Amino acid sequence: MVRELDRERQTTQFPETAPAANPVFFRTYSRRTEKGRETWEEVCDRTVQGLTKLGQLTPAETALIHRMQRQLKTLTSGRWLWVGGSEWIEQPQNFSGAYNCSSTNISDWRAFGLLMDLAMMGCGTGAVLEPKYINQLPPIRNRLHVSVQDKIGFTPADLRREETEVKIEANRVTIYVGDSRQGWVKSYQTLLELSTDEQFSGEVEVSIDLSDVRAAGEPLKGFGGVANPVKLAELYDRCASILNKALGRQLNSVECCLLIDEAAVTIVAGNIRRSAGMRQGISDDELFANAKSNLWQQDANGNWRIDPERDSLRMANHTRVFHHKPTLEECIEAVRKQYYSGEGAIQWAGESVARANCDLLHTHELKTNFLKAYSEGNAQQWLHENYPNIAPDELEHRLARVGLNPCGK
Repeated sequence: MVRELDRERQTTQFPETAPAANPVFFRTYSRRTEKGRETWEEVCDRTVQGLTKLGQLTPAETALIHRMQRQLKTLTSGRWLWVGGSEWIEQPQNFSGAYNCSSTNISDWRAFGLLMDLAMMGCGTGAVLEPKYINQLPPIRNRLHVSVQDKIGFTPADLRREETEVKIEANRVTIYVGDSRQGWVKSYQTLLELSTDEQFSGEVEVSIDLSDVRAAGEPLKGFGGVANPVKLAELYDRCASILNKALGRQLNSVECCLLIDEAAVTIVAGNIRRSAGMRQGISDDELFANAKSNLWQQDANGNWRIDPERDSLRMANHTRVFHHKPTLEECIEAVRKQYYSGEGAIQWAGESVARANCDLLHTHELKTNFLKAYSEGNAQQWLHENYPNIAPDELEHRLARVGLNPCGK
């Protein structure tokens, strides 16, 4: 009995061969409680209890998962280690915070707001920036002149707005940023919307009031951790600069990336665990493909510096999506680019969609025929002809489930 207790005690500690385990655990996954930081055992209890409730697990299943996690043999996702079993994740509006990844088609300003909201919950953000979507964005028609009243923490805690308020007087707009995740998101999305709002004559004076935002170091009672709005004041002016450069036209794919990534910079600085991002552009979008080329440059004295206008692009991976099977030459070019810069990832969309539908394409012949149809832009028709009993809405869902253009065009 004593030996078994000793063995159990040993398996609940991080091994000596993983010296970084403790700092990573306490930095990233241990929540602050009234008693102090959670221990590994307490994190196991919290997360497994959450899984039991979510999955309606049996006592035997719960015991198995709990034992495997305590012994570091099987772990839940990093997202769940942080939010699983917490009161915060029980609230319906926060469900996305339990997901590692997401994918959003960038076709309107709400998509940008959604990506910021997801990132503020710690969910990885995928943005599909193919022409089919970004060409739906309205042309930039208003020049924004932004001034920021950077008095973060000025308003007493009990008097702060939680929701963002917007006041409009002629061509002057004041945005009172609310002290909440939703408040930050609305202020960011509102600024983007002002650039295309037809009620203005072309010039908009925008005042950003940050006095209701909690100061650095104050606790985030629901999500956990502490606030650090050190980059928030810079967000609005940097976004306005990007929008103003596109005056009179639609945004291109890289400008969309910059707007999304500027929000990501703010969020990472704000003590959210991370901001993992992936941006997907069409294969022949050369601007997108070369967005990070020569990101670092040397000055006359040999000192390296990053291009300040493209710095935020480091927040996400850029992937070129092919809707035809890439040729050998295209693959070699992509690998060579990755070797020298770390960027240049490519994705054959047909293969991704086929793997996501392996229940239908369960033979080599079926998969081969489907990929041929996808390359020709006939994927939806092929699925309909070969699986007539599947409803049209399900067919479209199957073609779009990996965040790609449904019809392979």
